[in-house]
Amino acid sequence: MLDGDKQLVQHIVESQPWVQEIIDERDENVGQTVESAADCVAKKEGERTSPYPSKAMQEAIKEATGKTYQEITKAPTAAVSLLSSDLNGQLEMWGEQIEALMPEFPILRDICKGLKRNQYPAALFVAGAFEMTLMTRCTYRFYHRPEEFRRLNSSVLIIGDPASGKSFATRLFKLLAAPIVAADKVGKDAINAYREQMRTKGANKEKPKKPKVVVRLHPARTSNAQFIQDMVNAVEIVDGEEMHLHMLTFDTELDNTVTVQKGGSWIDKQSLELKAFHNEEDGQAYSNMDSILQDFNVYWNYVYTGTPIALRKKVNEQNFGSGLATRLTCIPLPSTRFKMLERESYVDYESDARLKEWAFKLDRMKGELSVQKLVDELYDWTARRMADAEENESDADEMLLKRCAYHGLNFSAPFIVMRHWADIHQDGNYWCGTFETDEVDWKLAELITNIQFACQRHYFGAMAEKYFDDKDRDASVNVQRRQKTIEAFNRLPEEFTSEDVKRCFQLNSESAVKMRINRLIKDNLIQKIDEYVSNGTTKSKYGKTGVVML
Repeated sequence: MLDGDKQLVQHIVESQPWVQEIIDERDENVGQTVESAADCVAKKEGERTSPYPSKAMQEAIKEATGKTYQEITKAPTAAVSLLSSDLNGQLEMWGEQIEALMPEFPILRDICKGLKRNQYPAALFVAGAFEMTLMTRCTYRFYHRPEEFRRLNSSVLIIGDPASGKSFATRLFKLLAAPIVAADKVGKDAINAYREQMRTKGANKEKPKKPKVVVRLHPARTSNAQFIQDMVNAVEIVDGEEMHLHMLTFDTELDNTVTVQKGGSWIDKQSLELKAFHNEEDGQAYSNMDSILQDFNVYWNYVYTGTPIALRKKVNEQNFGSGLATRLTCIPLPSTRFKMLERESYVDYESDARLKEWAFKLDRMKGELSVQKLVDELYDWTARRMADAEENESDADEMLLKRCAYHGLNFSAPFIVMRHWADIHQDGNYWCGTFETDEVDWKLAELITNIQFACQRHYFGAMAEKYFDDKDRDASVNVQRRQKTIEAFNRLPEEFTSEDVKRCFQLNSESAVKMRINRLIKDNLIQKIDEYVSNGTTKSKYGKTGVVML
């Protein structure tokens, strides 16, 4: 009836006075009863003919939860719903702000070529993700644990209806990921040659040694062993230090990646998706020969385009607590609303050439980025939003905004580097240098951070609210059951008899009193201290041990 939510069922049942009487009388284990009932319901699934519970039960549900049965059982639509008119207006406004920044960041004009203004935000984030992957040899320091070097990490999902124009991401991938594709070709050719040799060598001949190569691009259908081995192998010596390069995955069908991750090639990569955002440590210890026993940190950026339904499969109420939602950058693409694309009168090859030229420059960037002013601004931005969340008593907003500053800095960094390229110089095979950020740079970083927070609230705000509502409800249920027992125990005098136990715990039978006393003794909360005779019967006197009842 309640979609298998056992905690909600237990909460509703325990709120009924007649159930409380049963609990008091025979110390009924309601949780176990609900568990058994759930098992029975599961076995008889589909046998119920009435679509609704009884009227009495519907009233009990509304009294306990404040919502009707129909409201509770209605399928949530937070991530699947069409864009609200407010967000459509926001996308247009953000597009105007991006357009206003194009004179200072000319590459934005090339990135947004052929798109409508309300599609500019999606293009900005896709390009930023590919560009920061090119800048994998760069680091920065954040206000949280500033002693640590941070890397430029992205987890981008572009969400739109079918045929809503998501193909722009493929264009940006082909242009901006060109340096990685070119570098990977050497490694892929070497691996294919090795495998061909392994197939053609006779059983008694010496096998060739497997080459250690760098391959960074991986499709959705990549085995764990291959992915992890390539990630561990992707190392360069930069300024005398080993540096792991980011892996990159791009897929135009989020639904495809969700499907394949249910088993086979993608299984267990969800943990890698989570740990990639902060380059957290992971490891593997399998017995098969292809899986090397090792620990590693996760360096992986990914960009997917997909539909709202695919996002719903990726992030939903059941897995929301994993923290994936706040690591994702989910940017919407609005419906085209029957409008045709503008027909271009000539082919613009120059913008593509410029994008590819910048890609090869960014691919050789190294060193710590001088973005401390932006980090300070982002700290103040977060503090202001946190004050808003506190004023609104919104745990959901607090959760959703905590990582927004990372997104703001990561996605703006490549554009800021290009804007200050005059301060960058060549050092051997790499480009490096320091620069001074200004108000224009902050405008871009602030815009990206605002977009991230707004889209987080759009896609995951309802789930976050439900997460905390459920958490508070579960906590209140636990406190309610526990508090009654504690209050009864506290009413007992320091020395007492079974009659005192019966009165303080409001028990109705001698057997219930005996069971309660035995439990208290076993929990070392009370002990027998004396005996006395009453009406010719020997009875016991008890005393508290001083242990606090939890």
